[in-house]
Amino acid sequence: MKNSGLQLLLLAQLLFCPVTEANAEPLQVLFHEFAPHSYLSQSGKAQGVLVELVEQVCKEWTDPCEVAIRPNRRAQFLFDTGEVPARFLAWNPDRAKNMWFSVPLVQTEYGFFSLKSYPITELSQLAKSTVGVYGPSNTARSLNLQKQKLLDAKQLPFNTEVYVRGNELPLKMLQKKRFHAYYANREGGYFYAAKIGLKDLNFFSADRQVYYSIAFNKAYVPHQTVRQFNQLFAAMLLQGKLDAIYAKWHAKPAYLDPAVYQEMSIPY
Repeated sequence: MKNSGLQLLLLAQLLFCPVTEANAEPLQVLFHEFAPHSYLSQSGKAQGVLVELVEQVCKEWTDPCEVAIRPNRRAQFLFDTGEVPARFLAWNPDRAKNMWFSVPLVQTEYGFFSLKSYPITELSQLAKSTVGVYGPSNTARSLNLQKQKLLDAKQLPFNTEVYVRGNELPLKMLQKKRFHAYYANREGGYFYAAKIGLKDLNFFSADRQVYYSIAFNKAYVPHQTVRQFNQLFAAMLLQGKLDAIYAKWHAKPAYLDPAVYQEMSIPY
């Protein structure tokens, strides 16, 4: 981590709230197939920038700590019932009512993928059109906010075509002109487009403040456990122990003003 201003911010936080290892608890974190952030390799190994960041934190967690990838619906069931205390999710205010969140591990963006033969460059082009999206998901929630912008502008909204997997299938449908645009995470869209050899894509960014974090179920996980996770992650980031992972995946750490942590249900 080379930004001196950010280093000073993290250092100040850690001096004010020093990392404590007392009373740490066993930790299991679930991910779902969401390349390139979390997915299984051909050999069945969990990989991706988020997986590898949490694996690195696990190495310094004082109690047993492990990560695993499960189908999205299965991961959600295990999380909701408390069988697994933590899982990868994008932060949003609705989730923050019932979940604690880690500090953001990665900041990303959502937007509209379209074919270069008919590029989407402004939201108004999508009035009365059809947009594909993975859902139910935070991505679909964000897309609904884009639809509301059209309604607020007194324009006709677009229709949505929802896919239960955010893989290459929606991009194949875009390639076949099944719909006008596909709303997705930027890195994920390009990752799966490359798998099917789809290169003639335009990306129109619509939501640049998307934070990928680890969510903890408030009903089963104490505030202190999440606080310890966040302090440990911040300390490792400050010490440069996570730099190689970010560099490997061409990603950057996400930083928020600590003043917003409390309202975002981020213990620190």
